[in-house]
Amino acid sequence: MVCYSIPNDVRPGLIRDHSLQRQAEMDKKKQQTNMKNKEHFRSHRAVELERREEGLSSALSNNNKGFALMQKMGYKPGSGIGKSGSGRVEPVTIALKTDRQGIGRETALRRLAVEKAAIRQRQRQRREQEFTVENFRAHRSQKHLEIQTAKDLRSCQRVCEGLDKCQGYDEPAEPWFWLTREKEDDDDDHDDKVEGQDEKTRTADESGEGDDEEEEEEEEIEFQPSEKLDMLSNYLRQTYCYCVWCGTQYDDDKDMRDNCPGPTRDDH
Repeated sequence: MVCYSIPNDVRPGLIRDHSLQRQAEMDKKKQQTNMKNKEHFRSHRAVELERREEGLSSALSNNNKGFALMQKMGYKPGSGIGKSGSGRVEPVTIALKTDRQGIGRETALRRLAVEKAAIRQRQRQRREQEFTVENFRAHRSQKHLEIQTAKDLRSCQRVCEGLDKCQGYDEPAEPWFWLTREKEDDDDDHDDKVEGQDEKTRTADESGEGDDEEEEEEEEIEFQPSEKLDMLSNYLRQTYCYCVWCGTQYDDDKDMRDNCPGPTRDDH
């Protein structure tokens, strides 16, 4: 004997439970009601819009008191206003405001957008002028020249220190002629200046005379690295017949004139 199992009826839309069936019917009615309300609301707005457009597009009738008064004053339908009849023919169009922005805000926003665009354009032009290819190349070239000048100056300072010490000199002719002494001398000069200023301040406070007794100090000139390089290289050439770019100490001035291309890096 063969037994067959009867499958459950699971057709869509068939609800066995009465409570679920009632809930489904209520949801369906609610959905239908909402759709009807939306259609009614849309139709109501559409009717209002049609009536408004119809009223704005239709001309005033002769029964209108204002229009009758204009006719008594000489106005003829279809002609322009004014004595010569060259004025406005159609009335001013009414533009209804439908958004929630404040009055004049749209104009302010448009003006703001124009101003921002103009500022961006000016900034873009200024950046283009500052960072042109020529300016960039000139800046790179100047930077490279400064680095090379600093290297040449350090080389001259090391050579000058060695040659001066070989000749028995304990101090450089200028504080920055020697590489190892430049920073120390700068620090010592700074300390001396501070101590001197403190001493002058104490003296002025004790005597009460102030600036009348203060002596004028000689103004110190801070030379540029390129200026230091020129002075130090000339010192080495004249004192020791040494050319930092040739890396050679010549026998005398004649030997240097005959074999050294010149006193600068460009000459080499």
